[in-house]
Amino acid sequence: MPAPHIINQPTTHNTEPFSFGSQIDLICPKLLHDILMSPVPQGLKFMCRIVRKNEGVDKRMYPTYELTLEEPSRSSRVRLLRATKKKRSRGSYYAITSDMDHHPADYDRKASDEHYGVLGKLRSNFLGTAFNVYSNGRNPFSGNAAATTETEEQLSGFSNTSASNGAKTGQKGQNAKAELKNTGVPVRQELGAVIYNPNVLGLKGPRKMTILMNTMTAEGDMVERRPSQVKDTLIGRMTDRDMTDLLVLRNKSPQWNDDTNSFVLNFGGRVSLASVKNFQIIHDNDLDYIIMQFGKVSQDNFTMDCQYPMTPFQAFAFALTSFDAKLACE
Repeated sequence: MPAPHIINQPTTHNTEPFSFGSQIDLICPKLLHDILMSPVPQGLKFMCRIVRKNEGVDKRMYPTYELTLEEPSRSSRVRLLRATKKKRSRGSYYAITSDMDHHPADYDRKASDEHYGVLGKLRSNFLGTAFNVYSNGRNPFSGNAAATTETEEQLSGFSNTSASNGAKTGQKGQNAKAELKNTGVPVRQELGAVIYNPNVLGLKGPRKMTILMNTMTAEGDMVERRPSQVKDTLIGRMTDRDMTDLLVLRNKSPQWNDDTNSFVLNFGGRVSLASVKNFQIIHDNDLDYIIMQFGKVSQDNFTMDCQYPMTPFQAFAFALTSFDAKLACE
């Protein structure tokens, strides 16, 4: 399919780049965690780079992605997050870790403990058409084959589970809650979901994607949800048309340009190569306010910018979904 053509023109919404400034060396892991997991302050924009590292035979199939912040006052970029694609039998699975470390000795610990520094995870269904973003916590469906299967079916959009099976799953979800209460380990927080529209007819044009997030409180914080039943997940609520506390975002549709004979998107000078991976995220209420954009700069280098109400962690996870092969979307 043809990739959207790139144009570079001034944008209508002006925001200032986020910067750690002279405080960068004083940032502790706890503060960094809060910054990465909180919505970008209004009026500011995280302007980042993603580098794909796939050297070696194994890395071709399971690459690593590094997110860095572009600092106007520094010659080098600030490392923020790293995502590693893990080997799984079905779907894709990424572990996302904090990559800002002021203690080099900790790298030995990172190498020996895959859970060290993990902030969250990204998982997809088998087709690569639906993704879920979670914080680091207990999976309420772990060890529950029936519930796990139903979750994956619903992610695929082909869930035909009977009412009786649904009741059983609900009961198992309650049992999971009780188990979590006893263990003291919190259920993971669902931070977002991405759905790519299937292209079963093979029609030409850019990918179409929908991003689901929880809405914001009056104080500007994200509503926290830790679903332990399928119907309470973001995709489950969308399927049931339960829009309570649900924020629905979509990729901005490129416009066809007869002069270039291609679809056109304006990335404001941040993207230099046309690619089906490139996208911009908007809300239907303001088509000119780009909440997030992601695009290709070179073979393994990409830009990623995000602003309120998205968090840098969410934006990084959403960008990762664009790298995955999508069997029903190409």
